[in-house]
Amino acid sequence: MKYIVDVKDISYGRIEVEADSVEEAQEKAEEMYFSGQVHWADCDVSYEARPDYRERSDAR
Repeated sequence: MKYIVDVKDISYGRIEVEADSVEEAQEKAEEMYFSGQVHWADCDVSYEARPDYRERSDAR
């Protein structure tokens, strides 16, 4: 039987930047995030599985 598994990943990281304002700091952090420059410290991951009932309906 096939299963569908939903995965939820909440990651926690920290970025240090030099900036003249909160807005500039957030913009720099966003640029670093999208370029893969985040030091990830921790995460919460959960998995929830359920049968894929679509498989049974396709067999009819």
